[in-house]
Amino acid sequence: MTIDELASQIDALRADLIRSNPPLIMTSQEAATFLGVSDETMLRWRKDGFGPSYSQPNCRVVRYLRDDVVAWLEENRG
Repeated sequence: MTIDELASQIDALRADLIRSNPPLIMTSQEAATFLGVSDETMLRWRKDGFGPSYSQPNCRVVRYLRDDVVAWLEENRG
């Protein structure tokens, strides 16, 4: 097994962990993983005023509360 294969398996395990037990406060990447979209989609949603509520304490940090992401997901089931 190569290093790249191991890294891929670790990434898959991390994604499974986030989906099954998301942290209370998530980064944009963690929220994207939980929702099954890309981090770029999260960025586009923020710019378009769509998606779950988030906090941005400074220009480089974005955080999502798990409850807000779950509530948004339930509101936008289609």
